[in-house]
Amino acid sequence: MKRSKRVACVEATALVALSMASAGVAHADDEAVVNPNQTASREAPADLSNLKPVVNVLAPPDTSAIMPETSAGPYTPGVNTPAGIVSNAQTRAYGTFGIPYSTGRVQDGNQSAAGTTSANYLSTTYPYRAIGKLTFSAGYCTASLIRRSVIVTAAHCIQSFGSGSSLFSNWQFRPGHYGASGATSAQIAPYGTWNWAALVRPSAWANGTDTGSGSARNNDIAVIAIAKNASNQFIGDITGYLSYGWNNYSFISSPKTGNLQTAAVTTFGYPTLLDGGAIMQRTDGPAYTTTVSGASQLWQGSNLTSGASGGPWIVNFRPRDAVLSGGAVIGNASNLSIIGVTSWGSSDPNAIKDNYASQFRQNTQYPNATYGNYGAGNIASLLNTLCSTAAPGGGTYASQGYCN
Repeated sequence: MKRSKRVACVEATALVALSMASAGVAHADDEAVVNPNQTASREAPADLSNLKPVVNVLAPPDTSAIMPETSAGPYTPGVNTPAGIVSNAQTRAYGTFGIPYSTGRVQDGNQSAAGTTSANYLSTTYPYRAIGKLTFSAGYCTASLIRRSVIVTAAHCIQSFGSGSSLFSNWQFRPGHYGASGATSAQIAPYGTWNWAALVRPSAWANGTDTGSGSARNNDIAVIAIAKNASNQFIGDITGYLSYGWNNYSFISSPKTGNLQTAAVTTFGYPTLLDGGAIMQRTDGPAYTTTVSGASQLWQGSNLTSGASGGPWIVNFRPRDAVLSGGAVIGNASNLSIIGVTSWGSSDPNAIKDNYASQFRQNTQYPNATYGNYGAGNIASLLNTLCSTAAPGGGTYASQGYCN
């Protein structure tokens, strides 16, 4: 059968389209639109606030039965970078659970200590400045403020497991610390250096009976009251402090994710693997509840290694709240809160990274739902003990205002 010229032309066009698509060129049916009046007057800045948002007016489909895909699909992944296209590119930042995470410096401005915008600017804004480096006789950890003048860190930053009354010494806290090469004294300790006043660590940690095995323990948590400075100021009145939550606060499960208890968690610390522990680092990614050798743990893919110990695990993290409009409400479990502190994780610098935290929660050692006015479980009990302790000058640390 003889084909018409029209059919042959259509087939030829289709072949061209297919060859273009296979070569990675835009589909032949797509069309570029060029602005014929590129010198038109710009919108007056004063008019921008009067513009209305544009929305997709198509009706949303029914999503009640959708499920996440289990297949990666038939196509080869790739990424376009400043150096060019990289084919078959895969994420490399993920833990053994296979969940991606991202880690980066808490830094703004010039990469050196000096610059038009100081490199430590971001770490001196709230809530970052409520986090800092905790130094002591054995080295350093990370800690964060959870009351007016009380920080939380890991118990292993106070003493070795099972070492009884043998503690490290000389704890000092530098909130918002930035110690990169060339940093000034004002950047190293932008809010000063603060001495410890009193501390409480779990007795089960001290006597070596805490639930768990190896580094995975129920209660690798400690709280430290920070002494007032030479001007008789509380540290939290200068830097602010963070909230804390317990018992799976802000976690949620869904059949669409296999009913895993999951939360969006941001962790902070000064890991020696990154920038030599001189600059605060941040990891963002999903976290899960799990049990390791009987110990209640939080689990996240993360490369915040040693030096990040005691660093906060924060849910609902954001530096500032937006002003809601259009009838929007903030929703449930929206408080920025610490739910645990880094306890242990992968140490091999080239292995897949996981981090674990002792979770703030009720457990075998701390079963009560109420400890004073401080909440439930381990974190509340430690705070209750610390704040009820007699303080120099009369009264308790609570009555003197440390625990506000």
